[in-house]
Amino acid sequence: GEMVQMDGSHHAWLEERGPKLVLMGLVDDATNRYYGRFYDHEGVHPAMDVLRRYIERYGLPQSLYLDKHSTYKTTRQPDTDELLRDEQAQTQFERAVAEAGIKIIHAHSPQAKGRIERSFGTLQNRLVKEMRLAGIRTIEAANRFLEGYLEVFNRRFMKEARQPQDFHRPWPKTVLLDDVFCIKSLRTVNNGCLVKWRSRTFVLTQPTLTLRRQKVVVREWPDGRLSIRFKGKDLEHKEVDVRPPQPIV
Repeated sequence: GEMVQMDGSHHAWLEERGPKLVLMGLVDDATNRYYGRFYDHEGVHPAMDVLRRYIERYGLPQSLYLDKHSTYKTTRQPDTDELLRDEQAQTQFERAVAEAGIKIIHAHSPQAKGRIERSFGTLQNRLVKEMRLAGIRTIEAANRFLEGYLEVFNRRFMKEARQPQDFHRPWPKTVLLDDVFCIKSLRTVNNGCLVKWRSRTFVLTQPTLTLRRQKVVVREWPDGRLSIRFKGKDLEHKEVDVRPPQPIV
């Protein structure tokens, strides 16, 4: 739990039997214990989801060792709100990890992540063959198979840490995982009590004058749920279509 390496492996995990998958994996640097899950891409929602599942199972690691994939490290400059708060620009994943109290360490080369790269190499050789024999064809079946397979894999490849202490920390009971592991951003309520979010528009169904021009927090989860929050309270809303009418030909 002192440091956990995390990465995604793009590989033909199902060969020609099913879709292309990415194995998102985490390896404890001290024990070589591996945890992973299949996704259809490597991005912010898969990264948040696999880390959240890891935390639920093992606890909070002290630090996370990552490469400089655009999900894990931003190259943009701070926006106006970040400058006003004297903050550095962050990806959504960096923001969630910081809120969770985990330190991020970025690797400067693939060789620096040797432990997880070796794990991926072993899995690409062994796991692919096992899933072929089991006739796995879908991402759902692959994830069910992976759960049992990793128990055997870890018994084979885990090692004892030099120090017996477990540095994983429990998740604080006063904080909901849902409140951290989601897409989260500030938006301004316009004079019509409308909130814009990713090419979508939402209207507040119980508006008040005090909400106009206020900053609200929009949160979105991988399953499609979305909330608009102001001063710790979720606001009732509905999506509306504000596209201009098409001209009659």
